[in-house]
Amino acid sequence: MSIQELNNLISSSITFKTITPMIPVMFYFLGTQTNYQDIKQTIENKITFSYAIFFQIFVLPLIGLTLYLVFNTSIFAISIAIVLLAPGGFISGILTHFKKGNIPLSVSLTSLTSLITPFTTVFWLSIISIDAEGFSFNFLETLIQLTLLIFIPFLVGYFLNTKDIDTVNRLSSFLDKFLKLYIAVISVTGPFELRDALFDYFSEAITIVLVAIGVVFIAVESTSRLLKIEKKDAVTVSIEALCQNFPIVLTFSILFNLPQMAVFGVFYYLATLVIVVPYSLIRPLN
Repeated sequence: MSIQELNNLISSSITFKTITPMIPVMFYFLGTQTNYQDIKQTIENKITFSYAIFFQIFVLPLIGLTLYLVFNTSIFAISIAIVLLAPGGFISGILTHFKKGNIPLSVSLTSLTSLITPFTTVFWLSIISIDAEGFSFNFLETLIQLTLLIFIPFLVGYFLNTKDIDTVNRLSSFLDKFLKLYIAVISVTGPFELRDALFDYFSEAITIVLVAIGVVFIAVESTSRLLKIEKKDAVTVSIEALCQNFPIVLTFSILFNLPQMAVFGVFYYLATLVIVVPYSLIRPLN
């Protein structure tokens, strides 16, 4: 399947037409769920917090850049570099709960990395674009787009949450159920609409995905042991690092006109579900 055919497939997808408008809603909701006390509690453990943030905003992008260079002949080379820029997914908190990891750390990581995503994304994209043939982006335009989609809705949600307004609380309760249903639906409809592309690129994409998951997991394990990070904190960082935000990845593919990234994002999302979900449910931490 050619890039043009992929473009046509994405353009005709009903699922993809809903993604971008839903991103501000998702991050507004994330803002309403962000608790200052959770963040404060996380920051108080300076070593763990510094390690977790550093891993999210520096180590993951560096892994993505390295894999881009390793698989630079693949149609998905640029995709893996950008996928690892996305903040952790909404499912990470649920999986951390089942694994009995550090819930405040998980919530704080998801919130803080989401909040700074517009700035970290354009920074790393600038570095990626230096060597990425055929890929370019407008720094200011991308920063504005991501600020409107992520940063401002998050801040609005967080601000309203601090006011303890009854209407806001009821809306948040509704959005909690609605967004879970929405993500569950697009987790099915997205892969279904891209089924032909997923079949055509299965071997190439799944190889890169499995290598990426393996490298991320090994990186967390090795660095956390080196720094003597508590097991539950290391597991939390691992889940956050592996569960990239599926809707954001699909939005990136649209913003940067990279239809192959949508295909790769679906592969990555499904593979992490198959691997990380059992990891979270089986043999929980004591």
